[in-house]
Amino acid sequence: MRVSRRLGACALLLVAVVTSAARAQPPSPAADRHFVWKVSRDTKTIAWLVGSVHVLTKDVYPLPPVFERAFSETRTLMEEVDLGASSDPGAVLPLASKAMLTDGRTLTALLDAETAALVRAQATAAGLPMLVVDRMKPWLAAMTLAVPALQRAGYDPSFGLDRHFYDRAKAASRPVHGLETAAAQLAALDSLPMPVQIDMLKAVLGDIDTQVGAVAELVRAWRSGDVRALERLLLDEFRESPDVYRRLLVERNRAWVPQIATCAAEPAPCLVVVGGAHLVGGDSVVAMLRDAGFTVEQQ
Repeated sequence: MRVSRRLGACALLLVAVVTSAARAQPPSPAADRHFVWKVSRDTKTIAWLVGSVHVLTKDVYPLPPVFERAFSETRTLMEEVDLGASSDPGAVLPLASKAMLTDGRTLTALLDAETAALVRAQATAAGLPMLVVDRMKPWLAAMTLAVPALQRAGYDPSFGLDRHFYDRAKAASRPVHGLETAAAQLAALDSLPMPVQIDMLKAVLGDIDTQVGAVAELVRAWRSGDVRALERLLLDEFRESPDVYRRLLVERNRAWVPQIATCAAEPAPCLVVVGGAHLVGGDSVVAMLRDAGFTVEQQ
């Protein structure tokens, strides 16, 4: 199964608990759509969907007014995971074994000589002990070793849209609900076949600058609300790897939709903030909610 360089960049956006980012460009003044959808049934708004980029630069703030409207008209926040729970060491540390090789194998032993050399070089440049990196599963190594290049470009997870709305919800004493647990998110990545994980690592390390540039394209599409561009940039490559597409997107979307539908019973709409890839294409949360009888309108 082939995982392209573009899929390496897509993986950076999907995994909020690790990191992903690129320098966002200012939106066009003519842009009148955003990665925001209003969900309603029988004229009653039940939720606002916001497509997130998990790590951004501070120059994306203040957000366009529609994001403020989505926050002001809602009460409960739903995100991929509860960021408070996922940052609790007591909850996260027991899950670490899912991301590590525990059967005596090492990362470099799984790789060809060229990729192993790239791993060592990136680990050294990042100041990471090779003894630690060598115990990581390839998917975790891919994300971890990409972080320094993204940070050099000036990005910080504290500016991610997930964190922005989480902090605001907590400050306003609003309920926060995770659509899945950190354990489930890790399990989705851990379920990827080892050859796919290795290809992902190769894609990320093969040309870090290209990966950052590819994510920059994705962020520009997000800033301008260009659904077709984001679908093309993200999903075309995922669909070439059906197993990855199913595990990282379709199955998770399907599990989230019934939870979002429960917002219909709430006294006020929910604010749902998930990665932008989950809101585009025929298998998206948007499409599944429409199939379930809801009206979903991009704002």
